[in-house]
Amino acid sequence: MALMNTLRNKMGKVVVGMISIAILSFVLTDLLGGNNSILFNGNDKTIGEIAGEEIDIDEYQALLETMKINYRNNFGRAPGEVEMRSLRDQAWQYMIVEKAFTKIYEEAGVEVGNEEIFDMVQGKNVSPEIQQIFINPATGQFDKERLIQTIAQLNATPQGRAQWYEFERSLIPGRLRVKYDNLLTKTSFATKQEAEREYREQNTVAEAKYLFVPFYAIPDSTVAVTDAELEAYLEDHADDYKVEWSRSIKFVSFPIIPSREDSLALRDELRDLKEEFATADNDSVYASVITDEAPFFEEYAINQLPPVLRNNLNILKKGDVIGPYIDGNDYVLFKIADVFEDTTGFARASHILVKWDDDSDAAKAKARAEAWSIIRALQAGADFAETAKDKSKDGGSAIRGGDLDWFDSNTMVKPFSEAVFKATRTGLIARPIESQFGYHIINVTELPSYTKYKIAMVRRLIMPSDETRDKAFRKADYFAGTSGNLGEFERNAAKDSLIVMEAENIGQNDFTITRLGDARQIVSWLFNTAEEEAVSPVYELEDQYVVATMTGEVEEGTADLESVRLEVEKKVKNEKQGQLIADKLAAMSGTIDERAAAFGEDASVYESSDIKLSAYTLPSVGTAPEAIGTLFAMNSEDISAPVNTENGVVVLNLLNLTEAPDIGDYTIYKNTLQQSLENTAAYYASEAIKEWADIVDMRYKFY
Repeated sequence: MALMNTLRNKMGKVVVGMISIAILSFVLTDLLGGNNSILFNGNDKTIGEIAGEEIDIDEYQALLETMKINYRNNFGRAPGEVEMRSLRDQAWQYMIVEKAFTKIYEEAGVEVGNEEIFDMVQGKNVSPEIQQIFINPATGQFDKERLIQTIAQLNATPQGRAQWYEFERSLIPGRLRVKYDNLLTKTSFATKQEAEREYREQNTVAEAKYLFVPFYAIPDSTVAVTDAELEAYLEDHADDYKVEWSRSIKFVSFPIIPSREDSLALRDELRDLKEEFATADNDSVYASVITDEAPFFEEYAINQLPPVLRNNLNILKKGDVIGPYIDGNDYVLFKIADVFEDTTGFARASHILVKWDDDSDAAKAKARAEAWSIIRALQAGADFAETAKDKSKDGGSAIRGGDLDWFDSNTMVKPFSEAVFKATRTGLIARPIESQFGYHIINVTELPSYTKYKIAMVRRLIMPSDETRDKAFRKADYFAGTSGNLGEFERNAAKDSLIVMEAENIGQNDFTITRLGDARQIVSWLFNTAEEEAVSPVYELEDQYVVATMTGEVEEGTADLESVRLEVEKKVKNEKQGQLIADKLAAMSGTIDERAAAFGEDASVYESSDIKLSAYTLPSVGTAPEAIGTLFAMNSEDISAPVNTENGVVVLNLLNLTEAPDIGDYTIYKNTLQQSLENTAAYYASEAIKEWADIVDMRYKFY
């Protein structure tokens, strides 16, 4: 039985398969251990549709429950909400494989037989997933004998046999995907002709002169477009404007902020704890029990002390309890658990570095004289920080006015460190200190200290009281109750001086909303019960109450014109501007330079001697594959007709075309092409299968 329990605990680490659409760990352990399906209201139990098959919530939930068991086996605890989101996605992806991909595998004749399964679990080619489970701790190697013993023990009972059978079945989807991907990969092939074409596209070089006129040469204000033209463009380019189903909201927030009374009550509570804290036998244990947040016990050097303690060093004595002080959103009590001297000290200083030009005595003498000159100026009242910015050759510290921040007694070069750590007062050291880097002019800003402090801390988060929360909720509830539609929502917000915020393009499976963070409950309302202009009930988020109203919806498919009007209008105007520019250029004759001069100041002429057919851009023009294709179809000295590009219109003059020389072996190009085909075959197949499956995800109805 102990061996069976070991297997159960480790099966959670098995990875089902290498599925490119991100199927993650899934193991069917303890499959027979009861049905934990959750109950849902209503008769509609359809959670989605995959490849024409409706997916029932009970089937999905059974799979999810199994994944939860595996998670507990693997991590020793139940999954939290964040982990549950991941598990729900894993379960859904697994069902896509099961319902869609498996059909494709069957049609392709890809299968995993019993002999192959045996080979995967205990034959000559044991699955890497299983090998990872049965590692011998002493050798770090796969222990096949241990695996076989475990299988034998499991097969000794009906329940064990069933569990092992289900485990074996769980390996099949991953193996099917690997075999199918290999089938596609092995059929990928690049011909010699394709390899030669790739070689020539990369190595044939054109030299050209070209005239470029950007679209803005025709002012936008002079080009009129109609809605009919915009709609026609949108229809012709529908694939460029695909959108997912989404909804939009406006919302107001009622922050749950601790009141002054809440803060004072907590302060008084900590004041009452001071005596108890002071007499505690074990400072760290006491603090760890009472505190709300870490750290509760730390050892500090002087530069690490919390500011409120560093500013009161003269009163820090062992056993003292100081505070309570406000530290961010906390009240904190500090207890000085111990004060002791350490071997490493800390100090703070600024410096100005004067370097010599070379290692000659004359150069060093010159640098030393400059250093003394700077010291005398500082002694006469010059500002150290400004002088450092102007004179110091240590660029890193010069921009900070020479400040080196705190450093320990072992950090700096020896002459510098000795000068600082022998200082008995702050201020300018009245002589230059020589090191291998040059002459240092040092200003000690914090005296050296070897003292260390052990500090116990009781931190209490300043939280809103129940009364404060109730007050905020009553405001939110009244607002929601008196706002029956969008108009009332906005009028009430204005009356109460509330800021109305917007969030657009919220998807049905989103968990977060812009400026609200984690707000799944609002998303669930939005896609299950909300109607346009409907006002939500009050939702409690982490530190606020929120009331929302639905303001719009975008159906899946092609975007409506209004949502993309500016972008489409720009595209249509560019087309019209491009046609006007092209017509004007087409009517011209002469050289490229003459045509540019005739067009006006918006026309520019460029020249490049390294244009390749494999390129997609022209220097100073931008994306221009049409222009490059046109260029390589021209004869030398030809001047092309105007060609529209992404940013304007181009007229090309081919000066010279240097063909790539023949080579005897195109293998390197053939291999590159074939590798590219092999790398992308599985991905494109996966995307095609998912598109064919016409997947409808309706999990938002239940989660």
